[in-house]
Amino acid sequence: MTAVQIEQSFEVPFPMEAVWRCFHDTGGIVACLPGASLSAAPEGGRLPLTMTVKLGPIVANFAGEALMAMDDARRAGEVSGGGSDRKSGSRVKGSARFALAEPAAGRTRVDIAVEYSIAGSLAQFSRGGIVQELAERLTLAFRDNLKAMLEAAPAAAASAAQAAPIAGVPAGDSRADAQGGPAARPAAAPALDLGGMFWALLLQRLRRLLGLAARS
Repeated sequence: MTAVQIEQSFEVPFPMEAVWRCFHDTGGIVACLPGASLSAAPEGGRLPLTMTVKLGPIVANFAGEALMAMDDARRAGEVSGGGSDRKSGSRVKGSARFALAEPAAGRTRVDIAVEYSIAGSLAQFSRGGIVQELAERLTLAFRDNLKAMLEAAPAAAASAAQAAPIAGVPAGDSRADAQGGPAARPAAAPALDLGGMFWALLLQRLRRLLGLAARS
């Protein structure tokens, strides 16, 4: 079993309070992570999760449960849990801590610290420096999805204001759309293609090495 620790940060051009409200939309935040989705409705802080990972012709479907804790005072939180894929025999467990900061008016920085361990056929992607580059690509994908979610929120709120009231939710409340779900939730992401990322990164490294060799 390989253990990995990763720290990443990114910024989005939105006020911290707007970003924090999005983090309370659990289903939407989960959908921002490539390959991840909720397998059932959350209960309290418990999240039944699935994650689909592609590795060449192999598709691994991880199923498990995570516990999410939110600290409204500090604008921070933590998700911890684990899951397994029966077909590949891979198992993963870990935690992710996140915290928001406002480096400038109207901008929010999200700091993420991840610790996880993985066993089985997918453990090869937790070895060597390439895991850091994979993490950077995943972080950028999460950032772009979060940004799209935030950009969609005003339009969704306007649409909700014109819709008929939903039982238990006042008309115009941006927490719900016409179906009673989160207002600005992105569609579930496709499978996380680790194999494609791996070979793209390897090709990048080879090009850099060949470029250095040609100049020397």
